[in-house]
This record gives sequence, C-alpha cells and structure tokens, in this order.
Amino acid sequence: GIGVKMLPTVINSALMCVFLIRSCVDGLTVGILFGEYTSQEQLLINDTISRKYENGEIIFSSNIQSVSGNDSYGVSQIMCKMISDGSGVAGIFGPEHSVSTVILEAISSEFQIPYILTSWKPPSTMISEYTINFFPDASMFALGLADIVKSFGWKSFAILYEDDITLEKLQHLLVLQKYREKDTRNRIIIEKLGPGSDHRKILEKIQSSTLTNVILDCRLEYLISILHQAKSVNMLNAFNNYFITNLDAHTLDYSELNTTANITTIKLIDDNYELLEDTMHKIGLAELIHHKKLKTDLMLFYDAFWFMNETLNELGPAVMTNPVSCNKKETSLSGRKLVHYMHNKLYSSPTLTGPISFDDHGNRISFNLFVIDVLQKTKLATWSSQNMTLQVNRAFEKKLSAVSNIQGTKIIVSSRLGAPYLMMRQTKEGETLTGNARFEGYSLDLVAGLAKIIGFEFEIQLSNDGKYGSWDENNGKWNGIIGDVLEKRAHLGVADLTITHERREVVDFSLPFMSLGIGILYKKRASRETQILEFMTPLSHSAWTYTGYLLVFMSIFFYLVMRLSPLDWKSSFNQEDTENIWNLKQCIWIVFRSLTGHSCEIVPKGVSARMAMTVWWFFCTILACSYVANLAASRNLFSTETSVKNVEDLARQSRIKYGLLEGGSTESFFRTSNFSTYQRMWSTMEQNPDNFVKSNSEGVEKVSGTGNAEYAFLMESTQIEYVLETRCDLKQVGDWLDSKSYGIAMPPNAPYRTAVNGAILKMQESGQLADLKNKWWKEKQEESICSVEEHTKMGVDELTLADIRGIFLILWMTICLTLILAILGFFWNIKKIAKNQKLPYCEILMEELKFTTFVWTSKRRTASTGIES
Repeated sequence: GIGVKMLPTVINSALMCVFLIRSCVDGLTVGILFGEYTSQEQLLINDTISRKYENGEIIFSSNIQSVSGNDSYGVSQIMCKMISDGSGVAGIFGPEHSVSTVILEAISSEFQIPYILTSWKPPSTMISEYTINFFPDASMFALGLADIVKSFGWKSFAILYEDDITLEKLQHLLVLQKYREKDTRNRIIIEKLGPGSDHRKILEKIQSSTLTNVILDCRLEYLISILHQAKSVNMLNAFNNYFITNLDAHTLDYSELNTTANITTIKLIDDNYELLEDTMHKIGLAELIHHKKLKTDLMLFYDAFWFMNETLNELGPAVMTNPVSCNKKETSLSGRKLVHYMHNKLYSSPTLTGPISFDDHGNRISFNLFVIDVLQKTKLATWSSQNMTLQVNRAFEKKLSAVSNIQGTKIIVSSRLGAPYLMMRQTKEGETLTGNARFEGYSLDLVAGLAKIIGFEFEIQLSNDGKYGSWDENNGKWNGIIGDVLEKRAHLGVADLTITHERREVVDFSLPFMSLGIGILYKKRASRETQILEFMTPLSHSAWTYTGYLLVFMSIFFYLVMRLSPLDWKSSFNQEDTENIWNLKQCIWIVFRSLTGHSCEIVPKGVSARMAMTVWWFFCTILACSYVANLAASRNLFSTETSVKNVEDLARQSRIKYGLLEGGSTESFFRTSNFSTYQRMWSTMEQNPDNFVKSNSEGVEKVSGTGNAEYAFLMESTQIEYVLETRCDLKQVGDWLDSKSYGIAMPPNAPYRTAVNGAILKMQESGQLADLKNKWWKEKQEESICSVEEHTKMGVDELTLADIRGIFLILWMTICLTLILAILGFFWNIKKIAKNQKLPYCEILMEELKFTTFVWTSKRRTASTGIES
C-alpha cells in the first residue's frame, strides 16, 4: 500500500497518476485497489485523475476502490464488480500482500486480466502467469540480503523478526553460519518479536549471549521503539551493529537515539539519481526528496503505472477491453497479449527504482539494493541482481567514524598478570597507587602507544579468573579475556594472547604485534660431583688390584724366563763370561711400558720369552681399549639418561614428565592437533592432571625444582626467552612446534578495528614494538642476566679440572718422589766418590754442584762418577 493514514502520500500518488495519463488509449480503464482510505481521499484521487489531461490525447481512466486485506470475500466481490462494470479493465493494481492476495490472483488468472503488485510476495505462494510484481523477486531479494550480510564479515548474529511469513526474506542468511537447535554454541540466534510493544526480554536474552550483531525485520512504525529498548539494555553502543531489512528504514530520524552503534539498512531508490529529483519536482514531491522521506511503495507504484502507460501506448488499438462476469466463463480480450508483452518488454525509459525486467512468471529479476549507513547518511555499497555482485564504496566518512567512536569513549582494556607483559608495580613505603599506575609491563606500554597514536583514554582491568580465554562447557560461555571482550566488559583484550582459530570464530583480532611458537623449556644437566681418582672409575677396585698384582707377577715372570732363555745371554767384553741384560729393573720397565702402550727399544730373543711378551702385549691392548671405552661411556652416561634434544625424543621416552599451561593456546594446540606425535603427547598428559599448571611461572618453577631434569614444560617461545635471561640453569631444546602470533582481541566488527590495526602498523614500522620487547626482556630485568657463554654452552658435557684432578695429583706426586730420589741418589753418589778418592766431602760436593750447573756440558770424567759410572 501507499501507507495507511497518510493523506499527503495518497495525494501524491494521485498526482503521479495524473502525470501518467498523457498519450493513453481512449476508453481504457485501469483498476486500483488500495487499502482502507477515507471517502474524502478517494474523491480527491478520482477528481485529480479525471481533471488531468492535455492536448486532447486519449486518456485511460482509473477505477479506484478501497479494500480490506483481511476480508477475502469482500475483496473478491469488489474485484468482480470492477471487472464487470462498463467496458471492463485493462489491468488491476492490487494492494500490498495479505491473506486476500491469493483470491485476487486466482480471479485475475481465471479471467486473464493482468494483476499488478508493488509489494513483497512470499515465494511459497501460488504462481500465476497473469501476476506481475514490481517488487524484487523474493528469492533474489533474500540472496541479496545474504550477500550484504556476508560482506559485513559477521561470524555470529541474532535475527529479530515480526512475521513468520516475512522470515522467508532471510532464508539465505541461515546458511551463512551453522545453526543447530538447542546448541549452546550456535552463532545464530533467531527470535520472534512477540505481541505488544515491550521487547526488552528478548533483547536482554541477546545481550546475555554476547552477540553484538543484529538483523532486524519489522514494520517501520516499530523500528525506533525497538532501538530505544535496545539502548535501555545496553545494546546500542559502539560494540553493536544493526542491519535493518525494511526498505523504508532510511526515512526515519535516528538522531534522538544519540548512539555510536553502527546501523545499516537497504533501499531500492538511489537518492543521487538525477531523474528522481527531476521527476519528483514535476509531480510535487521535491520536499520529500530533500528530507529523504521517499517511500518505496510510492516509487514502485509510480514505476508500475508508468510501465503500464508505456505498454498501452506501444500496443495502441491492439488493446481492447470487455466486461467480464465472475459468474460466467469469460476472459479478457487482450489480457494474455498484454501480459506476454509486459513479460518480454525491454523497458528503456528511466525509472525511480532502477532497472526493471521480469521472468516468465512475472517476477522482477532486475533491481539494485543500496546499502546505507543511516547515521552517517552515506551509501556504503550497491548489490546488483543482474550480475549478483556487491560493489563496495569505502566511504571516507566511515573511516573517520571508526576513529571518532574510539576517541569519544574511555577504552576498557582487559588483561592478566604475567611477567613481562603485565606486573604489579613495586610501591615505596607509604605510597598508594591507583588506576593504570598500579601496573607496568609490555602490555601497558603497548596500549599506551596505541592511545597516543589514535588519541583515546584507557583503563587496565584484570580479568576476573586470570585466564586467557577458552570455551567453558560447564556454563556454556567463554572465560578469561575473551569472555570479557565478548560480554562487552572490555573494549580491548591485551596480553600474551595467542591468535587461534577457535578464538577467531568469536572475536576479531588486530594485526599481530609479536610472532612466536611453542618451545620446550628444560633444565640443564647438573654438574656431577667428581672424585679425586675419577680416572679409576672405568675399572673396579678388584680389577685395579689384580692389575697391580699382575704387574709384579709379570715382572718376576719375565725376569725368570729371560734368565732361562740361552738366547738372551751374550758374551761379555773379555769373551770369557756371558751376561744377561734382562735384569729385574729392565723387566719391570718393559712391563710398565707395555701396559701404557709404549714400544720397547730391546726385545727378548728366546722363543718362549717372545711368546710370553706377545701375549702380554695383547693383554695390555685389550685392557687399554676397554679402559678408554668405559671411561668415555661413564662420561656420557649421565647425559644420555636425562636429556632430550627435541620433541620426538620427549615423546618417545616415558621417564621425563612434561606438561603445559591449563586453558591456554598451547593446550588447544595439542588437543586439536592431527599429528600423531602431538596426539600421543596429549594423551600422555591427560592421564596425569599434575602435568598441567595454572600459570607459566608455576611451570618454570616445576622445571627448575625437579631433580635430575625429570620435567619439561611446553610454553610459548617468547616466555622462554624472557625466562632464560635470568634462569641460567634452564634451556630451550629443539625447534618450535608451531608458528603463531599474539594479537589484540576486539568485539566482532568493532568500528575501531581499522584504527587499531593502523596504529600497530605504525608502531611496527617505527621500531617501537622491537624497542618495547628489548626494554622488557633485557633492560628491565631486575635479576642478573645470564652471560652469553652460559646461554651458548647449553649443558655440553665437557671435562673440567675437577674431573681430571686425580691424574694431575698422581703426576705431581710422582714428580716430587722422583725429585727426592734423584737428590738422595746425588748425595749418595758424592759420598761414594769422596770415599773412593779419599777427598773431603765438601770439596767433591762443590765440584759436582758446579758441574751440574753447567747445563751445556754433557761429558765428564769417568773417575769422578763413582758408583754411577
């Protein structure tokens, strides 16, 4: 209809009809069925149409009747009378869709009279070849709505509708997101607006569900009231987005709402269309253009009337009408021809509602939908049914609005305590800190940098449960920082918050401000307590004892064998006596040299001696090799038992326990991984709840406090970097298990998302993000920083002085003993010389000391050598 109880609209419709009666076929009549109007309004329309003609051209008259859409019998009687009076009608303009529409279409189809509609019609109703609807085809209209909503990027939304029939407009929206009845994690909520004017209970239900996007389909007169009620339950703020499907929603005044919410709607009419302004001036509707009050049904009625007028003019005398009685089997003479011509007509004249063409069933398949921001009064996009595409117009005003929204609001930032991202500031005695001054850390400086660039105030608030955010199956809600953002307790969520697929489904994330991966925190191998005689560990005490006995035995054995062997005796200088060079000292010397792997200058000549010596060398070789092998094995035994090099080593063994932070992104990674190694690790961790910790600091202490490095902690690499700066007893082993990023969480489709992303990019390009990390990872460390050597050593098992001090001790003891023996031998030799030569002891001592100091002299008199000679 043209709008009940709107006299100006009715008059304007009449004036349009007057404008259209030029060049019409004489004697033709067009029937018009409007909703209920006063008799005065009907007289005004009839009078206006009958008086408007020009240049004596043929005029088609209008038979206007008022009908009630709920009275099917009465409507059918009025239509039957209309088509039987006079010379009949060339066609009938019907009222808006109602229960009586089916009756009217059946009558027009029965008597082959064109029936013209200008309102939405459900696709499920009967198809009549004589019905032509200038309102867009219901199925294509629903497809256009779905494409527009899809362009918004909404991950979840609520649908509020008034009428079950009009819910068919939204049929394609239901497939954008999975919808399962009674599923607590549905991303679509569908609610019907009940009877009455108070809908706050429904709005409160949506508010408690954390959904911020609403699709609203209702009558125009209820729109402002519903939005006021939404505001009363805190659903009309910067977090919220509304998409209104009523084509006349742009005609309302939203200024009284005083809201920063994003309210978008659609319309068929392009206000920038020059033809629209020119035509409206001619028919007296210029004032409505300036105030954006043009109603869709009025424009559709104008286009339909003009379309009929042009069709009748083109067909000319070929169009003939005749009265038709509903009680007889009669049909209109030109109805079929007229309908067929209108179905296939290429309408070239300018229209107010865009391109017009129909399919074989009279459904309009050519039209445009203009997406409008009702608060900014700007066109955002245009959807065309001809190519099924959405052309987006990124209005500059829209970008400014996003920044102005965040500038005009005190931003609440949800975070959690955890070094070095957010920590409680240390206070001096008697000092009391409030607000943001209570905190310090990377997250605080990051938000402060964003606030400086964009220009907003902010307040840090700690999440109630101190968690990052995960789905809680018990209460069907998100907890932690994600829950604060979803339930609109915070505008931003800033922490070491990992961007995961599960979280991206419910909130929007900014561009990453830090890249990282999952690493393994492990304890370095503790230094062993070594003994003085550490070198003796490869052999047992009994083995060393038997070896010592064997050295004595072999020395005596070789001495006896050498004396028994005739080949080892040789003639002396005077050829009368023979002598054996293998005295006991020589035998002891060769036995010890063989044991240490040294060669001998002289070897025995007898077969038996050589056989014994060969076996002894073989024994010494085996003993030496076994000693070296056991020594190396004992050095590596501790390392091989307790250390891991990568995640595969960790997964294969069972002695070293490993765990992670409960409720974090690392847990989600292992829980949802399809990789067999990670699945096996997750199954192992699940079996023992002690593997999970409540905080990263607890996990670090568990790694450090476990003896023999029997616990490994899986945590994010940035946290490991921070810990390793001061915990020199820990290390990271292996490569990253994955690659991910930290981001700032925001409500879905937050209007300030573009501004936040732009600020992060600016901080990254200027080097501020790198400076912040260096500040809080290195410069602000209160504990001592580990040296580079301690980081690079990574627990390599290297020999220390303590490990080999035993052999040093034996070496020095032997040197000292040798020196003592040498000195005693020196004095003993002097005594013998003095006795033999009958000279004073002191004289011989001075002479020998003098000779000893002449290190460049290597020859001496034989007589003076005494016994040593």
